[in-house]
This record gives sequence, structure tokens and C-alpha cells, in this order.
Amino acid sequence: MPRLRVLTLNVWNTRGDSAARMALINAELRRHAPDLVAFQEVLPGQLDQLIAGTGLHGTDQSQVSMAAPPFADRYGGTAIATRWPHHIVEVLDQRGTDAPDVPWLTLAAHVPLPDLGEVLFVAPTTSFRLDRRRHANVRYWP
Repeated sequence: MPRLRVLTLNVWNTRGDSAARMALINAELRRHAPDLVAFQEVLPGQLDQLIAGTGLHGTDQSQVSMAAPPFADRYGGTAIATRWPHHIVEVLDQRGTDAPDVPWLTLAAHVPLPDLGEVLFVAPTTSFRLDRRRHANVRYWP
């Protein structure tokens, strides 16, 4: 049975030494060789640095969203990278009225997997202010 390696990672936008962190993340992506990656807090232009030389195909939310959410240039956004070329099928802005400054969007992509067929890969994101979410259908576990 084929293995599928999935990774999710918060890049932390501009915290600390960004160039050194991008190089370290790139080295770990090469070492672990994931097939599907969901990134959070990726600044415009960082995705290319993150996946350079990994063989991954990347899409940043700025490439597929209708308009840039406020503060995306400061806090970054969601990005995905896949071993095989993918096709973005949905971009969702799930910001609540209580967090209009959170620029992260949810991305969904169809990814054709060899010998397995097509899979829907979703890179979700929500407000980091969990105590401010007021959705009745959301439950947070301790």
C-alpha cells in the first residue's frame, strides 16, 4: 500500500530571523519529503523560498483569492504545497466579525495521487483568538 506523507506547519511570518528560519524549514522539507503540506502565516514571497528544490508545487492564498485580506502583508496567509500538481477548487474567508484583522484563508485543492486517484486536500485556518469565537457549532477541546 502506498504511503502518503502529510505535514502542517506554522511558518510564523516575520518572527525572529526570517531568512535563517526559511532555510531551516526548507532543509527539513527536503529531509522529510512530505507529499502534502499545509502552511500557515506565510508572507508573500516566502513560499518560493520554503519549497525551493523540494519538488513540491506550491500555491499561496494571494495567488488565488479575489482580494487580499487586510494585514496579509504583515501576518501572512495560508499556502499549500503538493508533490503532484494540484488545482485549487475553493478559497474560503472564514474570518469572523470579531477578528477582521486575521488574514488567513482556507484553501482546498484537488490533488491527483498516483495509483490512488484524486484527493481533496484542505488547508484550514481559523482565528487564533479562540476565546473570541462565538459560533455555536464550534467546540474547543482542552
